[in-house]
Amino acid sequence: MRFLFVLTIIGIVPSIAFPQAQTEYMSQTTRDRINFTNLNISNNATLFSIKGPAGNVIGHPYLDTTWQAGNVKFYNRLGVSLTTDSLAGVPVRLDLLANEVDIRAGANNIKAVKATAVRYVDINNSFGTVSRYVNTHEYQGNGQALTGFFEQLATGKLDLLLYPSVSIRRANYNLALNTGTKDDELMKKQDWYVASAKQATKFSPGKKAILELMADKKEPVEAFLKTEKPDLKSRAGLLAVFTFYNRL
Repeated sequence: MRFLFVLTIIGIVPSIAFPQAQTEYMSQTTRDRINFTNLNISNNATLFSIKGPAGNVIGHPYLDTTWQAGNVKFYNRLGVSLTTDSLAGVPVRLDLLANEVDIRAGANNIKAVKATAVRYVDINNSFGTVSRYVNTHEYQGNGQALTGFFEQLATGKLDLLLYPSVSIRRANYNLALNTGTKDDELMKKQDWYVASAKQATKFSPGKKAILELMADKKEPVEAFLKTEKPDLKSRAGLLAVFTFYNRL
């Protein structure tokens, strides 16, 4: 019995000593982690990001940052007025990202109107003329899937429409490779559309596409293209062709 008791005591002592040593070890480890001075952290892009200034947004969302005199036609009457549904001769600009018409009522007073409330806007342009921007929902077909405005360059049997828009190219900085940019960028885009009887269709300009569109007047249009040689990739060239066709 005495021999068994001694063995039992011997077996207990290590079991008491081990937790004590483990506790001391863990305490030391904790102190070491808290008091580290030369910890080496790898550039793991999934765990860590760079400490420093945030990225910027490059570009602006406006069709033109310059305020231009314009006339705004609304779908509904303004306020309590029974007759007025428009504003004339007011400084305006188009916010393509927010799909809003900004109206400056004073030096520090800017009103933003959702595009869905505006039938059209007439704005002075840099070409010395007036551009009309019509709500895309005034057209059927492809126009119903868009928001914002078509610029009406030519109207008639065939309408020539230009759809301006802005998209955001997100920052693509790669920490592990130290490549890319931290900045978001606003990217402007313009797409051509044509409309017949208010049915709008996306359009890729070119001689073949023009002649297919204007097949009912193919001969005079083809002669016009041959003699005038308009640049069918340019605003002025396309406007000349559509204006000629709509006058036939």
